[in-house]
Amino acid sequence: MRPASILAMEKIPKIGQRTIEKILSMSPLANPSNPSELIEMFKMANAKFNRIPVPNNHDATIGWKKALEILEISQQHNIKIISGNGPYYPKYLSRISNPPALLHVLGNINALNKDCIAIIGTRKPTNFGIAAARKFGALFAEMGYVVVSGLAEGIDSAAHLGALDANGETVAVLAHGLDSIYPSKNKGLADKIIENNGALVSEYPWGTGINRSYFVARDRIQSGLSLGVFVIETDVKGGTMHTVKFCEDQNRTLIVLQHPFEFLDQSKTLGNAHLIKEERASVVFENDEDIDLVKIELNRVKDKLSSYQVKNNNHSPRIQSTLDIGVV
Repeated sequence: MRPASILAMEKIPKIGQRTIEKILSMSPLANPSNPSELIEMFKMANAKFNRIPVPNNHDATIGWKKALEILEISQQHNIKIISGNGPYYPKYLSRISNPPALLHVLGNINALNKDCIAIIGTRKPTNFGIAAARKFGALFAEMGYVVVSGLAEGIDSAAHLGALDANGETVAVLAHGLDSIYPSKNKGLADKIIENNGALVSEYPWGTGINRSYFVARDRIQSGLSLGVFVIETDVKGGTMHTVKFCEDQNRTLIVLQHPFEFLDQSKTLGNAHLIKEERASVVFENDEDIDLVKIELNRVKDKLSSYQVKNNNHSPRIQSTLDIGVV
């Protein structure tokens, strides 16, 4: 299904993601070219699933108009909109239980399909945490991995900077439309990511503002793009722990940094200690020699995901479309 149709569904009042997911699961999948055909598709879904709301002509027309506006402005700003399991939709992300129907990408779209590692942590880290995030961002970039993080202050920013230090590629997953950067102080960092062949990515279209729930939703994308998640520093609660849970649910490798003794009483390291104590980490990273263990685990996940893709003939159960970039 083309991005225009999916965008239109997202912009119709009272149409939620579960409804859209059900529609995208239908086979054969319709590809509406106007509001009337969009309504007919909803009628077909209602006949199959029951309790699927069918928009009236007014709401469908508004949704369609907004979709075309988003496509046009996205094209003007070089934002690519990708859907389905075509050649550019991230292969590892397509394997999670609830992949985004659309991805909006600014920058190097190919970076999303390379071997990625998410390096994440608190917005208010210790000096040790900042140094570690930048160090490992550079180290993994030097080894050819794309470093994924969320462009937040603290650990995220340091991880992105580390990858840039090594002239590597890094991807920032945002929780809002690509027309803005949050925090605004990271606008320069976002520009450097693009300039260095990296990318900014979001499941939210141009003009989508900040919503607290979006930050949790984007955490599944950080993990889903990646073979593993490296927790540098976190409290027992917070956004990092959401990503940890997604990592576990998605069967990706969880790497947790073990802090030196003098940092163990810091509140921002308690989450690390908690994960290690509960034996949830695939790798407890204690020193640089553990990098070989991380590589082994990342390759194990890669082999498993590749085997799954071959077994399923690379077909997503939800969306049966190829790449569309700003095409109505």
